[in-house]
Amino acid sequence: MIAATYARYSTDRQRDASIEDQGRNCRRRAEAEGWTITRQYADRAISGATADRAEYQSMLADAAAGCWQVLLIDDLSRLSRDQVEAERTIRRLEHQGIVIIGVSDGYDSRSKTRKVHRGVRNLLNEVYLDDLREKTHRGLEGQARRGNNAGGRCYGYRHVPIEDPTRLDHIGRPIVTAVRREIDAEQARWIQWIYGRFAAGKSPRAIAAELNAQGVPSPRGKTWVSSAIYGSPGKTTGILRNPIYIGQYTWNRSTWTKDPDTGKRKRNERAAAELIETDMPELRIIDQSLWDTVQTRLHLQTKRSEAIRQALHDKARAGAPLRHLFSGLLKCAACGSPFVTVGNNRYGCSGHKYRGAAVCPVATTVKRSIVESKLLEGIKHDINNKEAQELFARETRKLLQAEAARTKPDMDNWRHELAVEQTKIDNMVTAIAKGTFSPALQAALETAESRKLEITQQIQAAEQTQRTTLPDFLPRAADIYAELIRKLEETLNADVDIARECLRGIVGDEILIRRATDGECLEAQIKADYLKQAAGCTLSVVAGTGFEPMTFGL
Repeated sequence: MIAATYARYSTDRQRDASIEDQGRNCRRRAEAEGWTITRQYADRAISGATADRAEYQSMLADAAAGCWQVLLIDDLSRLSRDQVEAERTIRRLEHQGIVIIGVSDGYDSRSKTRKVHRGVRNLLNEVYLDDLREKTHRGLEGQARRGNNAGGRCYGYRHVPIEDPTRLDHIGRPIVTAVRREIDAEQARWIQWIYGRFAAGKSPRAIAAELNAQGVPSPRGKTWVSSAIYGSPGKTTGILRNPIYIGQYTWNRSTWTKDPDTGKRKRNERAAAELIETDMPELRIIDQSLWDTVQTRLHLQTKRSEAIRQALHDKARAGAPLRHLFSGLLKCAACGSPFVTVGNNRYGCSGHKYRGAAVCPVATTVKRSIVESKLLEGIKHDINNKEAQELFARETRKLLQAEAARTKPDMDNWRHELAVEQTKIDNMVTAIAKGTFSPALQAALETAESRKLEITQQIQAAEQTQRTTLPDFLPRAADIYAELIRKLEETLNADVDIARECLRGIVGDEILIRRATDGECLEAQIKADYLKQAAGCTLSVVAGTGFEPMTFGL
């Protein structure tokens, strides 16, 4: 039998030799069974709590394709430490006829007790993860209470490891027992600069633009964005809201939970009583008066925003925020950022808006109505040709023929059922003619005749469709297509969400917006395969559409 192996270890603190150890155990079992291993899958430094593992997904795809018949793993926890995910995966593999062998824990999918075995094992594997999570959290709490770093990196500080000189790791280095923060003088200078600029009246957007213009690396080493500076009201996110800059270290602010349906993680804020707060004056970067000035301005801005929202509440649009036809499709050719709604119902480059001219020089904005009308006009022009009409007729003919083929079995069933009902009616009529009559017999006869009429109407409708659909459609295909093109804008705006996906299928994943060569207007460039014919011939179209003269500050 053809076999494959899957191995995994969880964190970058574990050795890569763990993969070799697991593989060696699996190969030894395969040799004993006489199986030939043709594929070895391995995920390194990835938690078993997630299914988003490249090699794991490749293994599942190859299993579905029938590439091998046996899967060898060191134990069931290598597949997953999520009980539901593990059970789902094992059931899927077993349904595909694959034998699953857990070398170390003795699991064998051919055993009659396999369900009990894996049920207990998967439960223990998940409980182990919960226990590990609790122990890790407890250890981090201890580090936080001692003033050590128990979280990620924070701009303005560098990490200094605390080593134990008496203990060594597996390669002979001193074991790191904790990490402390120290002020990074260069980054601290920019923290003070950001606070000073905001206190002086500059907006976070303007501050981000100035930092990018001066070439200052952001916390992630790229360009600055206003949200990283401003943060979120009510939370201690963002540089202007983080109390660590006045020497107040707060840990345990939030916890993460995973949606069981989507698998996505969600951040949840913890109650104030759960916070671990430590005064660390040695980490202060901002003096108290400047901090108070900045917090006062942030508070006033928040109150002003709340007042505006309250004033607009009666006029606010209910339901989900308004989504436009080309949302998510427009990209700036200069910097790659999305074109988003800015100002009063206009499109503009988000890179220029949130990061400044140093990141993107395209300051031009354009009315949304003009963008949509011009792009739709260009699309209608490009797809209103002979090749498109022929493709429309050909694909519609296929759909109609497929529908006719799909209804044929129904026709056969209906005719059979019609014959059955007719036999029932004939027998009941014969019984009545011989003098047998009762209210129950009369009701049964009426029911049979009603069902016969219903089936007859279904057959007639299907026969009429098969007789008339193709002959009626084909001579009018060009006229029908022309009418669809003429009403394209009206049709698309009927359901914007569905229409956007249809447009994505036509124009691709992006429409590039760039300055025209004359520098006075914007131009949209659509690069997409509008028509893909069965023979593989592709008609590539590049459409240029002008908008309007440059309008600064709008």
